Amino acid sequence: MKPISESISATHAGRIRPGDHLCLPFASDAEQREVVSAFIADGLRRGERVLYFSDRTNSGALDAWLGPRGVDGALAIARGQLEVRAADGSDAGFDPAEVLSGIRLAVREARAAGFQGLRLTGEMSWTLRGVPGTTKLHEYESGVSSTVVDSADLAAVCQYDERLFERADLAGLVSVHHGVVCIDPLHDDRRLRIVPAYSPRGLRIAGVVDDSTAAPLADALARAADWPTGEPLLVLDLAELTFIDVAGIRALVRFAESVAPERRVQVRHMPASMRKVLHIARWSLPEVDESP
Repeated sequence: MKPISESISATHAGRIRPGDHLCLPFASDAEQREVVSAFIADGLRRGERVLYFSDRTNSGALDAWLGPRGVDGALAIARGQLEVRAADGSDAGFDPAEVLSGIRLAVREARAAGFQGLRLTGEMSWTLRGVPGTTKLHEYESGVSSTVVDSADLAAVCQYDERLFERADLAGLVSVHHGVVCIDPLHDDRRLRIVPAYSPRGLRIAGVVDDSTAAPLADALARAADWPTGEPLLVLDLAELTFIDVAGIRALVRFAESVAPERRVQVRHMPASMRKVLHIARWSLPEVDESP
């Protein structure tokens, strides 16, 4: 089934700016971590204050997320640039107008404290616990969109776990946002684009692989090989690959042969020309059978 995030416009995490109200529908913890950490790290580097409404993630986990991005999360928290608050899941109920008023106040406080603006992001899983007022969630999201548009100092990302929300409900919630947010590509130029994928873990490779783009492909494959082995399947999606030379095919074969023994590499949407080269060279790559 086609992911909800592929049905509307997408913005890379590193390109979010004030005025954006985006949705992150994620299907794995790794996807949440990658996108959210990029969003937070970019805001901290830009001198913005970041407000995190947490339902399941504590400040220690955020610090661990930010470490690989060269950001000291604990220091950001200590100096007040990054703040973690509990999501509004109390028995007192959820009042969209009250929460939106608090967001507008947080924007003013961030500017008064000398920050360049405010970024906020929240885990919306708390809304599934039957808290009074959560039937007004669409009203709240629409209000956030209006608040973001009216403010030149606010960017917001709302996190929805696709494993918890009903697909029909989630599609409606996504539509209230300006678009979805996705992870930054590992490489993106006019010839080759390589993007991490989740559910299952892997890479989407689009464009041309030849002498001029072999190096970024090799780098992306090396990074994928170092991903945690908790997810044993690595998928290479070649649906948007328009050309790959023999050297590029050899690099993919060597990558598949080099991964840890407990992992498997599979190829999706392999071009017919690539199958022919594999057959002639007597190389092999495990391919997903996508016939009806």
